[in-house]
Formats: sequence, C-alpha cells, structure tokens
Amino acid sequence: MASLELDEEGRGRVGVAPPGGGVAPPGGDADGDVGDVDEARGDAHDAPPARSLRDWLRGAPLSGRLHLALGLVLPALLLVANMVRVRSFTIDDAYISYRYARNFARGLGLVYNAGERIEGYTNFLWTVLLAVGIKLGLDPDTVAKVLGGLAACGSLGALYLLSARLRPHGAIPCIATWLFATSIVQSGYAVFGLETPLFVLLVLAGTEMMFRERDRGTGFPYSGLVFGLAGLTRPEAPMFLGIPMLFLGLRFFGRQNLLRGVVFAAPIACHMLWRHSYYGTWLPNTLSAKTGSLAEQLAGGQRYLSEYAAHTSPVLLLALFGLCVAIVSRHRDALCVGALALAVGGYVLLVGGDWMPFYRFMSPFEPFCFLLAGLGARSLLEPMLTALSARAVDSRARGAIALAAGAGALALGSVVALGVFRAQRLDRAQFRILDDDKRFWDSAAGGTAEWFQQHGKPGEVAVGDIGYIGYATDYPVLDLLGLVDPVISKLPGGYTRKTGPGYVQRVFDKAPRYFVFVGGADTCDKLPFPAQEKLRKDRRFRGIYEVAGKVRHSKNGYWCIFERRDDAPPAPSGAAPDAAP
Repeated sequence: MASLELDEEGRGRVGVAPPGGGVAPPGGDADGDVGDVDEARGDAHDAPPARSLRDWLRGAPLSGRLHLALGLVLPALLLVANMVRVRSFTIDDAYISYRYARNFARGLGLVYNAGERIEGYTNFLWTVLLAVGIKLGLDPDTVAKVLGGLAACGSLGALYLLSARLRPHGAIPCIATWLFATSIVQSGYAVFGLETPLFVLLVLAGTEMMFRERDRGTGFPYSGLVFGLAGLTRPEAPMFLGIPMLFLGLRFFGRQNLLRGVVFAAPIACHMLWRHSYYGTWLPNTLSAKTGSLAEQLAGGQRYLSEYAAHTSPVLLLALFGLCVAIVSRHRDALCVGALALAVGGYVLLVGGDWMPFYRFMSPFEPFCFLLAGLGARSLLEPMLTALSARAVDSRARGAIALAAGAGALALGSVVALGVFRAQRLDRAQFRILDDDKRFWDSAAGGTAEWFQQHGKPGEVAVGDIGYIGYATDYPVLDLLGLVDPVISKLPGGYTRKTGPGYVQRVFDKAPRYFVFVGGADTCDKLPFPAQEKLRKDRRFRGIYEVAGKVRHSKNGYWCIFERRDDAPPAPSGAAPDAAP
C-alpha cells in the first residue's frame, strides 16, 4: 500500500505500512510465531481522535463512537433491511431439516421417514434447535429465520472485532462489515432456513476468541467449545480450528492449546459415538450421497468458484491486495485469516459446490475474504489520506494542493464505485430470488404438495426434490437423489448422477405409490432428465403407473405426478428393464 514518508528534503517516497501501523521484526518470536506487529500500532492510531473535518483530513482517527456508528451500527441496520427484503423465501433443502426436527419433537426420533434411521442431514445442532422450537409450539420456519438473522448480526460483531485486530480502526471506518451487510450470500442465507448463519457465527467467534486467548496465554480456552459447537453444526469445522492452531508455532504443544483440542474433540466424539449407536454408521449418509466421483466434483468446484469470482471480482482483488499486505508485514493474524480463506476455497473445489443459488458454500469464505479486503483498502487509504494532507499543508503550491485533492477524490470515488457495484449486484440477486426462485418453488414444489393434500391418498412418494413436498405432505418419501436413502447414496457416480447399475432396481424394489418427475414444456410423455426417463420407460413402470396430476410452474413447464393404478397387476419384481422404443 502506498504511504508517504518524508525524507530529509521534505519530499515523500512510497513505502509500506503494515496492518498494525508498525513493522514486524525480521524473525518470529520465541514461540515460533510469525512476526507480530501488536507492539507497534503506529503513531496515527495513537493520535487523539479527530474533532473536526480538518483533523480527519489530516489523518486523525475517528472517535470510538463514530467507528461503532459507521462500522457496526449502520452496517447492522443495512444487513437487517436486506434480510427482511428476502425473508419470504425458504430454500427447499431447509424443509429436510424441518421434517427431521418435527419427527424428533413428535418422539419419532431423528428420522426423515418414521422407522428409518438414516442420517440425511449434516446440521445436527441446527436440527436439534429447530426441534426445541417445535416442541415449544413454534413454527420451524420462523425459528430458523429468527435464529439465522440473530446469528448474522452476531457475525457482524465478530467481524468488527477481527477487523480492528488486523489493523486498528483509524481514519477509515470498518469496511469488512459493509461488505458483509451487502452480500446476498450472508443476508440471504441468514433467512433461507439453513444452518449457514449459525456456522459462520461460531467460526468467526471461535477465531476471535482463540486470538484473544493466545494473547493472554492463560485461562480456559473457551474457543475450543465454540469450535466444537461449530463441528456439531457443519462437518467441515475442524479445519477452522486446525489452521489457527498451526499458526501458534511452538505454542501448539502448550497446555492451553492441548486443552483447547480436548474441549473441541469431546462433543464431536460424543456425537460420533451417538451417531454410530443410533444410525449404525460413523459418517452421515449425505457424505456418500454427495460424493462418489472426484473428477465431477473438481469440475463442478472449478465452475462454482469461477462463477463466484465473476460475481464479486472487485472485492477479491482488494482481498488479494490485503493478503499481500499481510505477507509483506508478516502479520500473523492476517496471514491466518488468509490461510482460512484459501482453505475454504480448496474445500469448495474438492466437494464441487452445490446447486443452491448464489454460492451458499462460499458463506464461510466471505468473512475472511472481507477482512482481507478491508485490510487492503484501509492500508491503502489511511496512509494516503495522511500523507497527501500533510503534503498539501506543507506546500503552498496550488499544484500540490490540487494533486492532494485529486488523489483524495480518486480514492473516494473508488470506494463509491465499489459500493455502487455491490448495491447493484445485491439488488439483482434479491430480485432474482423473489421473482425467479421463489415463484418457481412456490409453483412447482408448493403446487405439487397442494395437489397431494387435495387429491392424493397417503403413500410413498418417489421424488428428487424432497424438501417442501416431504414436509408439507408428511408422506413416506423415496429420495431419488439418495440423501435419505441408504442404497442409492452408495451407488457409483456423483451427486444427482447415481443412476447406474442398481439404481432402477432399488426404485422398483421399493414400489412407491407415486412418482414426481420434472416434465417437459407441455407434456409428461417425455421427460427431460435421463434418470427419470429411464424409470418411466422401464416395463415395471409402464402399465402400472399413470399420470394423475400435472402441476404447471412459473417456468412454463410441468411437474408430473404418476400414481400406481389400483387395478394394476403386481410389478414384475426383479425383471430386467424393457425400455420402450
């Protein structure tokens, strides 16, 4: 970043201002830590707060109250407004957890279908919290949105504290919180019904607490418990603790960190033991359902990351600059934040992302990315503001004053341009969520569930999108994608592509009463998805199932409901498929 240091002749030269305002020592400390800049906060940050606009233009830091107002309170209000705007939409997969929670509250256990112990969820803590709400007489969708909104606001507070740790708040207010508040990933998924906001909060809070515990050197490591709760919320939590542990250097083997590891591992181990005793497996069924083809996962992850990069490219460039600042200044905490961001990116590449709109899997990446972007922006703007103001004051030449004013206007314009870019992207995303995604799922899944409630007789439903249909009907469900089916989940192939040997046989062994297929634009006689068409053409389907309902959705197509005829002969069990021409 550019800072101007006055040389002996009073002329400025470009230098590097580290995040803490000082320069890290050439070597690590005695504990093997990466260079620590905490001892040198910089004169600018020790100066008294600005009392006037002129003081601020000369580089004086804002007061603590102004920092809270501009860097936390206003972003929180904006975040709440953005959450409220899209609160009416619930992602279809959220209803899977709602159904598990409802069955748990009813005393049926943590099951999707009564009597079938299959772990088709990866958010144990979130599901249990929803079950508590249901037991208290609350609607799970309301509970999920309220908890998610509160968690997102809590994440904003943790982000504010972490931002001040990377570079003390000076003349420029916290930028990371504004980026968080204007992200559709954060403001949207806070109220879409999933565990995402709770996980982000626990990870950020655990990281901030761990940094504080390391600085103190003594005391109980409560961060281990917070990371443990994160591990009960999402399975990828261990890497968010493991990476900061590696940055402890020789303190990794210290008593406090070993205790932290024990505190973290205890609830995870208890949950795994319970899982094995209850479900009979050490890992959730969703793991095998969503994996199975590394090549497909890597290709999908590459597309996912590329699309996300195009979606938020200016922020990524600022974050890259912030990472450079961290490397040059050897700021331990900033380097740790960068490592966490890169680790999340690698994880998303490995698992292949997911199908949901607007990059849900990037939700744990974004806060760390925003911290680096804020670090880069403030490391650039604060020294520039101080140096240009000093040069304009020291020089009476109009050209110098014009240069300072022009540079300041350019910097301000860049920030405004970034804000406009973010606002436009957010507005488009919100419009798409409400006008496209919500209308589609309300008409397709909502319309199909309404048909069952009005015309259907209770019976097992074979369907791919099991969320709202399964929750609203409460019928037994055969999951054609395998999330809650122990056989399909373990077939060869990646997620949504486990349609090879054994797939058709499993479906017709179950002999469901209904099939729900995605139809064409004007017919149910030919299906656009090969796996569903494969089932429809099988002779165990033809003559036994017939179209019972067609649900028109907002994208000018049909969801087709096939029902087994009451007078149909028994299905030829085990017979080889006989495709129609």
